[in-house]
Amino acid sequence: MIQENNLDKPLPLGFMIFLPLYTGGILAVFIFPLSGDWSWLEGWLLCISFAVTMTIGFAWINKRNPRVLRNRMKTKKEGLTAATRKPAGSDWWIMPIMSVGFFSALMLPAWAHRQGWAKLPFPLEIASVAIMNIGLVIMLVAMLQNSYASKILDINQEQQLVNTGLYGKVRHPLYAGAILMIMALPLALGSWHGLIPAAVGSLCLVVRIKYEEEMLVNGMAGYQQYQQQVKSKLIPGIY
Repeated sequence: MIQENNLDKPLPLGFMIFLPLYTGGILAVFIFPLSGDWSWLEGWLLCISFAVTMTIGFAWINKRNPRVLRNRMKTKKEGLTAATRKPAGSDWWIMPIMSVGFFSALMLPAWAHRQGWAKLPFPLEIASVAIMNIGLVIMLVAMLQNSYASKILDINQEQQLVNTGLYGKVRHPLYAGAILMIMALPLALGSWHGLIPAAVGSLCLVVRIKYEEEMLVNGMAGYQQYQQQVKSKLIPGIY
């Protein structure tokens, strides 16, 4: 286990150098072989812009709040109690479905490109690339503002309630950014078809909120009061 005084130490430079290769490479693996076209402009725009935004954002977070990066690397639930273990257990089925939705939102447009199916106007594709990156930026800001924004449903033993910044507007800004990003992905690749799996992945995040909030109500002091203070889950004043 990492000692407490090392949690706020920035991650090595090698991690930051590896990150754009990793993020861009993962996307490329799911896009280009299936599309059969390594010169596909929309594919390159998506991969490069995604990798650049993630790298700049993570470099910023690594300087200001590296603890959240370590928390997001966790794969083992550590702080659960009997009262919080059951809702946190929903990850075993939500995460696989969400992952299938996300990657299918990449793969279906790639297949559509290969088959020559009708594509969207290029200005709409560019706008969707911008929206995708806005979603990423919202996620990155939420991570910067919340050191305990783990990928798994867990409650860290020293975790504190965050109710400022984006968390003062909605209770789940990271999910809000993720949904915006996921829904924009297939449109950035020029396809309406990928909206179906993208909607499935987004719906999984909405469902996950129910389980996460049950866990937080049972395991974090002040969370019920926070629900009354910040009533919106994802969209201010709407939901």
